[in-house]
Amino acid sequence: MYQLYRDGRFACEPLSWTLEQMFDDLTYVDRKGFDFEHPEYRFIEKKQITKSGLKFCPSSMIGTKRSVDYDEVMNHIKQLDLKFFIVDITAFPIVRATLINGDELVNNCSNKSASYTSTKAQELFIDAFES
Repeated sequence: MYQLYRDGRFACEPLSWTLEQMFDDLTYVDRKGFDFEHPEYRFIEKKQITKSGLKFCPSSMIGTKRSVDYDEVMNHIKQLDLKFFIVDITAFPIVRATLINGDELVNNCSNKSASYTSTKAQELFIDAFES
């Protein structure tokens, strides 16, 4: 089970339900482009860090023969003033989560594929606690 929940495909739904229970006023809506609504933060998308890293582009851009449209990713984040729950599942059952502004996520990313290596994604937690 631990190995299964270190895979984002299997951990996605249970994590979403758990986050909704853990944070006041957070509503899991699972809409195209975002996963949660919150009165203060508005729209929040959840992305998991796995052994393969972290991809923060829309799910429709992930998979065989699909490509990341970086400009579309940036427009999506800016239009919705999107926030991201970044959830580290690499050491499940130990799970860490942080909320990060989409602009900050983009500004710390050094490539146009809207992704981080697993190691680089871990640094988002360090920055979150120093801010």
